[in-house]
Amino acid sequence: MSDKKKGHGTRKHLQILLSEHRGKLFIQLMKEQGIKPTNWLRDAVYKFLEENAPQELYLEAKNKDDAEWQKVVQNRLEGRALSKLLNTIRK
Repeated sequence: MSDKKKGHGTRKHLQILLSEHRGKLFIQLMKEQGIKPTNWLRDAVYKFLEENAPQELYLEAKNKDDAEWQKVVQNRLEGRALSKLLNTIRK
């Protein structure tokens, strides 16, 4: 994995290649269930980590991720508020 950021913020970008027919079957089953394949895979990875990583390490990583997400949300809110303020000043 490259450490270069490519538009995914602080998230890690993983890519997998599936054999053609099993890949099609997986996508078909996900579609029938109304689930995005990437969402299912992400949830499967998180569940694997929760069940297999030492609890202390998993909770530390999860808490850091949650804090990072809250920071992203706060930055968005502040950015929107600033944009709104600037737009009212310009008028």
